[in-house]
Amino acid sequence: MRVTLHHLSAVLVLGLAAPALAAQAQPAAKPAPAAKPAPAAKPAAQPSTASVEREMDSVRRVVRANRKKVVAGGMDLTTEENQKFWPLYAEYRDSVTKQGDRLGKIIMDYAKNYNTLTDDQATALMNDYAALDQDRINLRSTYMKKFGEFLPPKKLMRYFQIENKLDAIMNYDLAGEIPMPK
Repeated sequence: MRVTLHHLSAVLVLGLAAPALAAQAQPAAKPAPAAKPAPAAKPAAQPSTASVEREMDSVRRVVRANRKKVVAGGMDLTTEENQKFWPLYAEYRDSVTKQGDRLGKIIMDYAKNYNTLTDDQATALMNDYAALDQDRINLRSTYMKKFGEFLPPKKLMRYFQIENKLDAIMNYDLAGEIPMPK
């Protein structure tokens, strides 16, 4: 059975949403008494550094655990392509993981300084993020050439579409956890 990008996206979204849905389905430990009026809504508390880090780790684990399966299901590689693809894939993913660690550091620096963020700190974080973005583009370009040595253009494009979709899912989830600066 051939897996389409639409199927991949649906499976990953459901996989990421399942833990949240399961948590919502569990009954509360103590239901609030009906006679008590509901308290006025308080502004949402900013997530702690530890909770941001836990959320980032959770998303990374889910995506990393399923990424190779998703890629394999979407690529339809020949035997020759398969032999060349997976070692290069592992090399590429190792490099991308190091970039992900850099992003994690940027996010953690932001979370750590959220309540006291200065203009200089904000500028430094934005510059670090821009440098990371450029490094991501450079890495992708390098590996497009390497994969392109043995993959036909349509398969090469399919591979990077799969990568982009998986990254978009991870980035979307992370973006929901990162508060806007004050």
